[in-house]
Amino acid sequence: MASPHQTDDRVRRPGSSGTPVPELVARFARTQPDRTAVRSGGHRVGYRALDAWAGRIAARLAAAGAGRGSRVAVLAEPSAAMVAAALGVLRAGAAYVPLDQAQPDARIAAVLADARVAAAVVTGDRLAGSGLPLIRADEAAEGGEVPLPPIPVGAADPAYLIYTSGSTGEPKGVLVEHGQLTASTGARHAVYPGAPVFLLVSPLAFDSSVAGLWGTLTAGGSVVVARPDEVRDPGRLLALIEEHAVTRMLCVPSLYRVLLDAAARLGGRGLSTLDTVIVAGEPLPQSLVDRHFAVHAGAVALVNEYGPTEATVWASYRRFDAPGPVSIGGPVPGARLYVLDDRRQPVPDGTQGELYVGGDGVARGYFGRPDATAAVFVEDPFAGGDGARMYRTGDIVRRTADGLLEFLGRRDHQVKIRGHRVELGAVEAALRTIAGIDDAVVVAAGDPPALTAFVLAAAAVDPGAVRTELTARLPAAAVPGRIRPLDRLPQTVTGKIDRNALQAAAETAPPGAVADATAAGDTVGKVAAAWAEVLELPEVPVEVNFFDLGGHSLTVFQLQEALERRTGIRPSVVQLFRHTTVSEQAALIRDTGTQDGRSRADARQAAARRANAVRARRQRVSGGAGK
Repeated sequence: MASPHQTDDRVRRPGSSGTPVPELVARFARTQPDRTAVRSGGHRVGYRALDAWAGRIAARLAAAGAGRGSRVAVLAEPSAAMVAAALGVLRAGAAYVPLDQAQPDARIAAVLADARVAAAVVTGDRLAGSGLPLIRADEAAEGGEVPLPPIPVGAADPAYLIYTSGSTGEPKGVLVEHGQLTASTGARHAVYPGAPVFLLVSPLAFDSSVAGLWGTLTAGGSVVVARPDEVRDPGRLLALIEEHAVTRMLCVPSLYRVLLDAAARLGGRGLSTLDTVIVAGEPLPQSLVDRHFAVHAGAVALVNEYGPTEATVWASYRRFDAPGPVSIGGPVPGARLYVLDDRRQPVPDGTQGELYVGGDGVARGYFGRPDATAAVFVEDPFAGGDGARMYRTGDIVRRTADGLLEFLGRRDHQVKIRGHRVELGAVEAALRTIAGIDDAVVVAAGDPPALTAFVLAAAAVDPGAVRTELTARLPAAAVPGRIRPLDRLPQTVTGKIDRNALQAAAETAPPGAVADATAAGDTVGKVAAAWAEVLELPEVPVEVNFFDLGGHSLTVFQLQEALERRTGIRPSVVQLFRHTTVSEQAALIRDTGTQDGRSRADARQAAARRANAVRARRQRVSGGAGK
């Protein structure tokens, strides 16, 4: 029988001082006050200035009645003000509740009501009618009031409340305490020593921002906060990395792939200062591991992190210093990882089971939802201490002979095909091992249900050959009846693969429907064909906003590529965000082509005039010499 959990002796467990995050940041304000803490939008903020800014926000929160134990909403665009806002809430002893600016007003109102916030720190006027006391973070950058010193907090005091999407669509807040935040941050210092220059691309409402912000600022590093228009443009992100000599970044694998594509177009520029690239949030394709080491000539580590919000950002990691098989590795310092069966008993190595996470990072639970908390935050019988808990992730994994964990998929992604139970994640893992396939998503659709595999492939893939190869590895019921090659997988606004979109495509779009929709020759037809390809829609209305049809920031990059292939014109990302219908983009491409044609004609005419002038001078010179 396998050991119920594993430890990693190569990395020291974080210290047990328990110093809360705001105090750790304040230490650098005292000892290295002029050191750069945050850069964003051309602005630089030192540690002393950031500490004072956060202290003024904390003072205004205290005046509004928000203090220790309170919950304070933060709705701010990515900026230095956003960092000061979150730190200011912590300085006040309260827990910050980050709101996602991309969410509709109804969703934001639901989160505000569920969290029962006492106040809000904002940039902009979106919460002006909320009835809450509002603290404007940008206005507190300078002020006459005395900054409020950090309010002492204990390990059990709440630090932040982040809302997950959940399967029901209702907001469900994960409450993380200062003890868990300190443990998670200390583990990050142990795994990633030093003071990095960290590129933050995650909005505050996503828990990966916790890793970037507090992991960096408590180490004396600098956070480079990418603005929304920079995150949407891979070329500008690369320029940001180069300009600020960024050494570390964290993003989803699909965004990293886009950055590598952009770097290739720019001749390899923009990535030379990195020493560590961290990917998380979705499965890491083997092809991306191989490509990472093919692109980076120097020693640039690639780290695959895994962890639910309920375990304070991360629970396991796998560091690659050279190409190797993909896994989610072993536990972060202070974590315990168990692979258990349906009776919560350990399974042998090599046998799949459900992953449970114990240890210092397990969150308190879901705010105001005791039943939901009790269902997945359960007693840890392996910890050897009273009151220890573990979190049931719902993820299916398998421990290899060398002690590393392979991620196989979600427990709720199990389906019945012809009476046989099939784990979709296991089928996807098998597909990713086939040559030419970079990534794969498998869904079950129809009645009776049948499997459809959507595969990401840079070159042509023979579906029949793929099925033949899978037949040699998987039970017959687990071999997808349809293999649909794509040149991109749809993604949600958070950058994760959009399974719902693929499910809908499998249920409604017959094979070839998208291809048939691309058969048009004029400019409008070519643009519509590019949209149909990127959005996987059989028909595309010409006057509907791209983003209303399911497009988002990452699909804009794919649209840029598709338009160039079909029209010969490559609009800029900024132009595509400004011209958001088929008709507008068709007009943009026609105008660009006309201007390019005029420019070429003008250039030819100018060259001809110069050539005529040169010939005339030569004739005059020749004539003068002969007289």
